[in-house]
Amino acid sequence: MNIEAIFDRLGGIYAIYGEGFQPLSETEIENLETSLDCRFPDAYRQFLLKYGASSFNGTSDDDPFVYFRSITPLPDYIADGGLAIFDAFFGTNNGAKQGYSLLTRINFYKERMPATLIPIGDDGGAGLICLGIGGNDYGQIFYWDQADEALSEEDYLEDYEEPRPPEALYQNLYLVASSFTNFLKQLQLSEKN
Repeated sequence: MNIEAIFDRLGGIYAIYGEGFQPLSETEIENLETSLDCRFPDAYRQFLLKYGASSFNGTSDDDPFVYFRSITPLPDYIADGGLAIFDAFFGTNNGAKQGYSLLTRINFYKERMPATLIPIGDDGGAGLICLGIGGNDYGQIFYWDQADEALSEEDYLEDYEEPRPPEALYQNLYLVASSFTNFLKQLQLSEKN
């Protein structure tokens, strides 16, 4: 895969922090993998090592968006005409924009999504792009819809008088791509691309 050709097709890629790319180091990635008891797919590791927190230029300043089509159709309020917006990838922890920190996002959502997934990007709203890091989800890319999020353990127990079943955490997930590489290939500027 020629990742630079994909990024050129999307108007170019830029660092969220504005000071040049701040990729994660091999040590940072290994520490994350150890804490999550996984190994990231190679294509995603390479992306983190080269780019980190980043986004795309899009067509112009007036139209900076890139889009994707999901393997599993997304609700109309997310995907207009089948296309959903992709905003940014998460990356390193330094800088003022901690909202784009991969570690911050993993920690914030770890009880809210299956343990086999981590958030790696977002749609600029309440939706997340997630990477499967374990089990049958490994290597796949999912869209996590906050609008249909499962109840917390406590709320579920209070409402249903039984523990929340593990499958409840999958109710708001949609399979987007079979791999990180395929997700990158699916990104486009508009429906015409």
